[in-house]
Amino acid sequence: MSDIALPDPRRATLRRALRHGGLIAGLAVVAAVVLLAVFAPLIAPHDPAAQNLTLRLIPPAWQEGGNPAYLLGTDHLGRDYLSRLIFGARVSLAVGLSVMVLSGLIGATLGFLGGYFGGRIDDLVMYVITVRLSMPGLLVALAVMSLLGGSLVTMITVLSLLFWDRYAVVTRTAVRQLRQADFVTAARVAGASHRWILWHEVRPNVMPQILVVATLEMAMAILSEASLSFLGLGIQPPTPSWGIMIAEARNFLFAKPYLVWMPGLAIFALVLAINLLGDGLRDVSQPEGRR
Repeated sequence: MSDIALPDPRRATLRRALRHGGLIAGLAVVAAVVLLAVFAPLIAPHDPAAQNLTLRLIPPAWQEGGNPAYLLGTDHLGRDYLSRLIFGARVSLAVGLSVMVLSGLIGATLGFLGGYFGGRIDDLVMYVITVRLSMPGLLVALAVMSLLGGSLVTMITVLSLLFWDRYAVVTRTAVRQLRQADFVTAARVAGASHRWILWHEVRPNVMPQILVVATLEMAMAILSEASLSFLGLGIQPPTPSWGIMIAEARNFLFAKPYLVWMPGLAIFALVLAINLLGDGLRDVSQPEGRR
């Protein structure tokens, strides 16, 4: 009797990923931004903080009066706009990744505990989630940042403490469905500890959902950072930030509109790419849920 070749789940997932145009496009844009941020000192043509008032408001190189040495022109203080855009990617990614990880640890931990143990622990977790959902996240962030002052560490801490609820809800729901699964029951009957079951049996089956939520929360964190910085309550000048660049350019909206739409387009492209990546991960990891 010949052996029957069983399909390899990893290869099937990889094939679905390679055929998913949105995932590939999102991954390409995110990877490009990450490379720009990591190698910003090598890629940026000028010091993003260097000011030269004799070179202020130079238009992009393709417009009349442009200077090839300043491909995207300069701002109102004579700083190279391309260099500031490149270094601004560092701030957005630092906030997005940090908030994604920290809020994920908080929310996923609560979701695992409530979903697996149930009872009073679940009641307590649901109470904490309800309290968090009753607070408007961005308004709370505005109030706290206005009291504590704007800094990178403060912003990451505040956003991490406000953006964990979706992790908790999704993880709790998924774990509640898995805790009665046959493989979990078998591990429990075999004498496995709760810690072992959560880490080795439940966690691998919940990670796809957590990864999808992580991409959404990263996009939300980047938008929140840009919003707070635009209002003067986030990253403070002269640190390059896309939100700060839009705020500084609003006085030149009609005379020099490119000063606004360039960082705005950067935010739009990165957030869209992250959402495409998250949508693609959902489709690839859970093909039965696609429509």
